[in-house]
Amino acid sequence: MFAERIRSVRRRRAACFLLALIPPLLLLSITLRPHDSRSSTPVVPDFRNFESLQVHPLAITPDGTKLLALNTPDARLEVFAIGPGALDTLGEVPVGLEPVSVRAQNDSVAWVVNHLSDDVSVVDLKTLSVRGTLRVGDEPTDVAFAGSPERAFVCVSGEDAVKAFNPATLAPAFAPTPIFGRHPRALAVGGSGGSQVYVSVLDAGNRTTIIGAQTVTALGGPSPPNPPMDPGLPPAPAVGVIVQWNGTHWIDDGLPTPKVWDAGVPAGFSLPDVDVAVLNANTGAVTSNVSNVGTNMFNIAVDPSTGTLYVTNTDAANRTRFEPNLRGRFAKDQVTLIGSGGAGTVTPVHLNDHINYTVSPGPQSERDLSLAEPTDIVVSSTGAKAYVAAMGSSKVGVLNLSGGVTNRMATGGVPSPPGIAPGEPRGPAGLALDAARHQLFALNRFTNSIAILDTDTETKIGEVALRFDPSPPEVRGGRRFLYDGNISAHGDLACASCHVGGNFDNIAWDLGNPQGRMDPSLQIAGRQVHPLKGPMTTQSLRGLSDTPPFHWRGDRLDFTRFNPAFVNLMGAPDSLSTTDMQKYNDFIMTVVYPPNPNQTLNRKFTALADSGRVEFESRPHDGGQPCATCHSLPTGTDRVIFPGPILQESQDFKVPQLRNMYQKTGFTRASGAQKRGFGFLHDGSVDNIVNFLRFPVFSFPDTMARYEIEAFLLSFDTGTAPSVGRELTINGATKNAPATTALLDSLYLEADLGNCDLIAHGRIGGIMKGFLYQPGHTFISDLNPEGTIPTDTLRSWATNGGEITYMGVPPNSGMRMAIDRDRDGYRDRWELALGSRPWDPTSIPAVTAVAGAGAPRVARLEQNRPNPFNPQTVIPYDAGPGGRVSLRVFDASGRLVRTLVDAAQPPGVYRARWDGRNDRGAAVASGRYFYRLAVGGTVRTRAMTLVR
Repeated sequence: MFAERIRSVRRRRAACFLLALIPPLLLLSITLRPHDSRSSTPVVPDFRNFESLQVHPLAITPDGTKLLALNTPDARLEVFAIGPGALDTLGEVPVGLEPVSVRAQNDSVAWVVNHLSDDVSVVDLKTLSVRGTLRVGDEPTDVAFAGSPERAFVCVSGEDAVKAFNPATLAPAFAPTPIFGRHPRALAVGGSGGSQVYVSVLDAGNRTTIIGAQTVTALGGPSPPNPPMDPGLPPAPAVGVIVQWNGTHWIDDGLPTPKVWDAGVPAGFSLPDVDVAVLNANTGAVTSNVSNVGTNMFNIAVDPSTGTLYVTNTDAANRTRFEPNLRGRFAKDQVTLIGSGGAGTVTPVHLNDHINYTVSPGPQSERDLSLAEPTDIVVSSTGAKAYVAAMGSSKVGVLNLSGGVTNRMATGGVPSPPGIAPGEPRGPAGLALDAARHQLFALNRFTNSIAILDTDTETKIGEVALRFDPSPPEVRGGRRFLYDGNISAHGDLACASCHVGGNFDNIAWDLGNPQGRMDPSLQIAGRQVHPLKGPMTTQSLRGLSDTPPFHWRGDRLDFTRFNPAFVNLMGAPDSLSTTDMQKYNDFIMTVVYPPNPNQTLNRKFTALADSGRVEFESRPHDGGQPCATCHSLPTGTDRVIFPGPILQESQDFKVPQLRNMYQKTGFTRASGAQKRGFGFLHDGSVDNIVNFLRFPVFSFPDTMARYEIEAFLLSFDTGTAPSVGRELTINGATKNAPATTALLDSLYLEADLGNCDLIAHGRIGGIMKGFLYQPGHTFISDLNPEGTIPTDTLRSWATNGGEITYMGVPPNSGMRMAIDRDRDGYRDRWELALGSRPWDPTSIPAVTAVAGAGAPRVARLEQNRPNPFNPQTVIPYDAGPGGRVSLRVFDASGRLVRTLVDAAQPPGVYRARWDGRNDRGAAVASGRYFYRLAVGGTVRTRAMTLVR
C-alpha cells in the first residue's frame, strides 16, 4: 500500500515542492469531507465575512454633540446625538466595505477609513451623504488630522506606509512615508500644536527569527528538549530553531544556558523591531522609531498633559519551545508607556499582573479580573485615567497614570437593548470619551452595539444597538470563540492571541511536545506523525471551508479534534461543549480572504505574472509535471498529504493553499535590517519564492521563469475579486470625465461577469437613495415606482452637492446593500414612503398590494456561472416567497448527485456553490448535469456542463 502511494506521488512530485512555501495552521483543523467541514447553514446568501479588525470605530465631533459610530458589517456610518446616558440616532450614511476607523475633521465633516475598499469616504455630517471618495492604497486602517496647515494622515497598512493629503483638495500633501514594519495600524497625534503623528505597527515582531533545519543540524542540532523526550519515542525529525536577539547574541531557549546561534545567522542581519514610528506632521518624515514595546501593537493614545504614549499590545513568548511550557502563558496583554512623545523610557505594563502562573488553570475569580485582547485605549484630558477596551473579556479596564489596573467595567449585563441578552459577551473594540458628561462609549463588536459607561461610578448605565446587523447567525453566534479570553487558564489568552483578527501574527511557534505520542497519518497507511514537529509559522484562518484537512502536516481530521487545544495549549479547565465547538466551526467557515492587491481591477495579472501563470499551470519544472498538478486551482491545493522522503523532508506534509503568499514578504536572509524574521516554507526559513525555486529539485530554462512564477504566486487569486469594494464618487464636474467612463465601464463588466454586484448610493433631489445594477446596463432603485433606470441616466443625475457613489460588493449582496437592507422583500425607500422601517425586518408596510419588491415574490433559478466549469460553479436563485427550499443536482439519467440546499429559507436572493462532488464527497465525471430548484409548488430546472 505504501509502495503504491510512493509510485503515485513520484508521478506528481514537481509542483508539490511548492507546498513548502505556505505556513501551517496552528490550533485549528477541519474534516477531510467537504460537506462536514462547512457551516451547519448550507448557504450564506448575501453576506461575506472578512473579519476586519476595527481600529477607531467611534469618534466624537469637536463640539461634543455627536457620536460617530461605524456599523462595520452593514457598511454604514451611524450618527447619534449625545445626551446624558443616552444616544439618539440622527441618521446613517452608506460608506465603503469594512469601515474600521472614523475621525471628525470638524463638526461638519468626517473621514471614514474603508479597509476592504482601499479608500476613505469623506462624509458631510449636515447632509449625511458622501461628499467624495479618496483612494489611498491597500487595506488602510486609520486616519488622523495634524500639522500646520492641517493635513489628513492615512495609515495604509497593506503598503507599510502613511500617506498625507490636503483635506480640501484630497491631493497628496507630500510623498508617502514608508514605515519599517509590517502592517502599521493605528495613529495618534501629539506634540506642540499637533506637530507629531505616532504610528503603531500591528505585526512588528519581537526580534525572533528562524534558523533552518539543515543549518541547525550542521551546527550540532537543537538544545536538548525540556521536558526530556519520552524514551519510547523514535528519533525526532530534523527541524529548525527559533532564535531571538538579546542585544548581543542570537539565542534559543536552551536550559540551563541558552545556546548561541550567531553562526547560523548572516553577519549584519538585524531586526530593528519598529513598534512605533514618530512622524513630523509638517514634513511627513520619520523622526524616530521606538522598539521593545511588544510583539503585536493594536492601538495608541497620547496623554495630552504629559505627552506620554500609551500603546495596547500583546507580547509573544515564541522563543519558548514546546506546548507544555507555553500552556496558559504564551503571551501577555500589555499597555506600554513611552515617555515624552516617543523619546522617553519604554515601560511595558502587564494588564494582568494578578495572575499566578504557577497554578494552572487558575480559579474563576482570577479569570474574572483578566483583561484579554486590548484593542483600543483613550486617555483623559488630565492624564489621571486611561481606559482600555479588552475585547476578549467584554470589559473596559481603568488604568492609573502608571498603567496599573484600578478597576474593570463590564460592557455587558444590564441595561441591555432588545435582542441582546444581558449575559451575551460583547467584545468591546473601540472607545470614545465624553469628558463633559463624564461618560465613556464602547463599541461592542460581538453584538454591534454601543455601551454607555459612567466614568464617575465606573459602571454601565446604558446600551444602544446599531440600527441593523446583517451578519448571519453563524457570525453572531460563533465570533466570540475566536477572541474569548475566558476560555483559557487565566482568562487572558484566546485563539486570536496568535490568529490576530482570524489571520496570523507574522511569527513562528514550536508547539511540539517531547512527551507526546506518535499519531497515525490520516492519509498514508503505515506512516506516523511525530509529536516534535519543530517551528511552524502561524496560519491564517481565512478561507478554510475549501481546503481541508488543515495543519501544516494535515494531522487533524476535523475541526472538533482541535477542541483539546483549549486545555492543552490555552490551559482552560475544560474544552468547549459539542454545541459551542460547532458554533465556532460555523463561524470560522464564514471568514474569507480579501482581494489580492496585486491583481488588476478586471481580475487579471500583469504581463510578468501572466507568464508565470502559464509556467505554473502547464510547464514541467520537476519530474515532468507542472506546479498545478498538486497545487490545483482555485485554492492552490489538492489537499493531499505527501510522505517526507518524496519531499526530501523529515516529516510528511500536506499540499497547502496559496492564496495569501503576498502577505509573507519583507524578510531577506542577508546582511541588513529586515521588517520580518520569517518568510516562506513551513517554518518561515526561506526568504523569497525565487530563492526557493533555486532548490536543485527544480529545473528552469532560465532565471526569468522563476521570477515569472513568483509574480504569479504573489498575485494568486484569493477567491474575492478586486472589483469587490472598489468605489467611485462622481459629481457634476466629474460625471462625464473619461476616467469616470472607463472605471464605470469596467465595473459594469465585472458585475456582468459575476465577479461582483454593483450598487450606487446618492442624494437625488435632496433624498438619499440606493440603486442596484442589472444586466443590460440598467439599475433598479429602492423606490419601486421608478422601474428600471439606464446607466447613463443615473450617471447624469450626479451634481455638485448631489454626489453618487458606486461600489462593487460581494456577489449576491447587492440587493441587501442597495435596495432591500433588511431582506423583507420591500425596498428601502418604498418602506419609508409607506411608513415602515427599512432596517427592521419585522416592520413592513401596512398595505396589501405593493408593486415590485413588495408584491408576492416568485421563485427564480438563474444560469450557473461559470458554465462550462471546472472545478466549481455558483448557482444563483431567488427563494421567492420563502419556505422549504431544495436545490439538487442530477446527472443526465436523472439520478440524484448532490443536495446543495434542503432547508427553510426566508425570501431573498441566494447563491449556492457546487464543487463538482457528490453527496459522498467524491469528484464526479465530466458531463451534462441538471439542477432543480423547488420552492413550495414551484419547480425550476436548468442544465450545466462540467469539464474536467
